[in-house]
Amino acid sequence: MPRLLRQFAVLGEPVESESGEWALRYDEDGRAVIAHRNGEITWAAGEVGSLRLELDGVFAVYDGPAVVWRGDAPVRSYSALHVTDEGDGVLLDDGLPVYSLRTGPIEAVSLGDRAPVAEIIGNRILKSANGKRTVVRQDEHAGLVHKRRFTGGGMITVVQPDEARTLQQPDTWLTWRFLDSDGSGAWELVLVDAAGEVRWIHGRGRFDPTGAHPADPTADHRAADDANFVAWLESGLDIEAYCVTVIHDVDPDEALRRFGATDAEISTATWPELLRRARYEEADWHQVVAAFALGPHTLLVEDNGWEGSNRPDLSRGTFAVSSYCSINADSVFLVSRDGDTLATFQENCPGDAEGSDIDVLTKALAEMGIDDPRAFDEDDENFLEDLELLCRVAEVRPTIADVTAPARVAILPR
Repeated sequence: MPRLLRQFAVLGEPVESESGEWALRYDEDGRAVIAHRNGEITWAAGEVGSLRLELDGVFAVYDGPAVVWRGDAPVRSYSALHVTDEGDGVLLDDGLPVYSLRTGPIEAVSLGDRAPVAEIIGNRILKSANGKRTVVRQDEHAGLVHKRRFTGGGMITVVQPDEARTLQQPDTWLTWRFLDSDGSGAWELVLVDAAGEVRWIHGRGRFDPTGAHPADPTADHRAADDANFVAWLESGLDIEAYCVTVIHDVDPDEALRRFGATDAEISTATWPELLRRARYEEADWHQVVAAFALGPHTLLVEDNGWEGSNRPDLSRGTFAVSSYCSINADSVFLVSRDGDTLATFQENCPGDAEGSDIDVLTKALAEMGIDDPRAFDEDDENFLEDLELLCRVAEVRPTIADVTAPARVAILPR
């Protein structure tokens, strides 16, 4: 028998409690009830019909296609209904009990950001200081549900029940550590001992403190070819989605100020150090930007950003070129002077350029063998090398050495 009725599911066969003594089922009249084997009923739907869990009021009873009754459980988020051995129906949010049909809302009890695994159960949860990370466990037979929240979404991973039970060791605590595992670091769910040593890492199993550390990725970066137009981004910065902007005749600090940074928010770091700091601070909805000096000019690089391609004002009193490409290959190219948009186009289609002086692209495109931009756009086999275009229009040639040197950096709230 199933142990849960999940959101948007229709009740079919009974959903039983752990002991099997209680179940959510239909009675002889076809009404959904929570009942004991001896016939005692602790909850009943308001009408006869098929019970379905929904968003609006949670409970809905259907007679054919028509809704004949809705419940009124005041919950904002839930994923399933669980029947307890006390005859209660409890709504769970990914394992965390949030509402009892008998007593109402269930408040979570935070154990802080460090606790023995055995203590994480029911409404007793592990919670990071900033509230962005939690670990919950429905009961002693369930796994550990690790939830990470960030603006616009979140991520859920699960420590399976068998592995969770092996973590219930004396004098150990489940917590988070910021580990340097990929060159920039990340918050990891770990088990530590009384000395604070990491004994287990979620997703990697038992931790071997004598294991080899990954090689310094900059060694390969520096061996890459500095002569092409993309090595500085692909090898020097090791990013695929990007927004990069060249601003003429301003220094890095001034470029960051134009971006919105105050002097107090500007510091010095390498690109990996900046990303590590952003992960440590869990700056998931912030502008993470580095400003690299290119002689008298500045190269602005945004981590998972897009703002430069929408900011002709960055060019006030000077000249700027920006190119944006998302992980989904959405793109914007912008050329501006003194706050005026000279040329801009999207989806790598220079033939669709608009602005007050689209001829600013002509010389650079011709150098790339594109004499007729519209004809270029119409040929599906063509692909515009936007970074080469940026370098040619801005008349700069960034190198790997430029972007692996310390930069002026800032992390700004959006």
